[in-house]
Amino acid sequence: MNSLSNNYYELRLSLKGFDTDLLSGSLYNHGVLGIYEAEEDAWIIYLPGDWAPEHVKNLYAALQQLNPGFEAEQARIEKLPYRDWNKEWRKYFKPCAVVDQVWIRPPWETLPEQATGEDIVIDPQMAFGTGHHESTKLMIEAMLRFSYKNAHVLDLGTGSGILAILAKKLGATKVTGVDIDEDAIVNARHNIALNKMEDIQVQTGDVATVTNKLFSFILANIYFDVLFSLPLQLYYLLEPGGKLIISGILREDVSRICYVYKSAGLVEVDRLF
Repeated sequence: MNSLSNNYYELRLSLKGFDTDLLSGSLYNHGVLGIYEAEEDAWIIYLPGDWAPEHVKNLYAALQQLNPGFEAEQARIEKLPYRDWNKEWRKYFKPCAVVDQVWIRPPWETLPEQATGEDIVIDPQMAFGTGHHESTKLMIEAMLRFSYKNAHVLDLGTGSGILAILAKKLGATKVTGVDIDEDAIVNARHNIALNKMEDIQVQTGDVATVTNKLFSFILANIYFDVLFSLPLQLYYLLEPGGKLIISGILREDVSRICYVYKSAGLVEVDRLF
């Protein structure tokens, strides 16, 4: 993450009308320093303090392209004095019950006394999952419907490693995590170590780098365009009776995804919204 050496801007943005996956990628491409999912429908975005008005104008133009209905009133920007970034960042991350049986917390926090279920420790890093995103919550909810005893699991687009770690905690024998982002793999390995997990292998690459293996489960919480291109490759990576759990799909794209995956030989057994 870039350092905040002087002042910086804090931008509060309403998510109304945005595809959050596309929005996140666009924001980082424009050089934002960090994103915090303050609420389900609002983000706090940190911008460099040396940004000129032209930078902000260009960012707003990009937001307009992503969401033609975007209006400046959806965003509130404020210039703030320098504060210790680590302290500012950390104060937002508290233990979170993603679903009843799964808690996610940063390493500097402990679970509430009444907490039960799986305890996953995640050191939040820029652009990698902290479990708060809706698509991650849906993946976890879907995962809990199955038994992972003796299972081999592939986590495609592993990010921070949340889903890979959960699969192992739920009883999987071996877990493989893959991501095209080398920084994500570094972060995932760090989180795997924090959780004292073994038999989780993570590697840089895409689905084409996963060869000579069959999996009981494939987890894929990734962009729609990537999911749309992968049905046959994922089908041939599943062992007979294997399960594929996917997320990151807008409601209007569900029928298209279902069509291409059914055409590849997969059968839909359930869906969550």
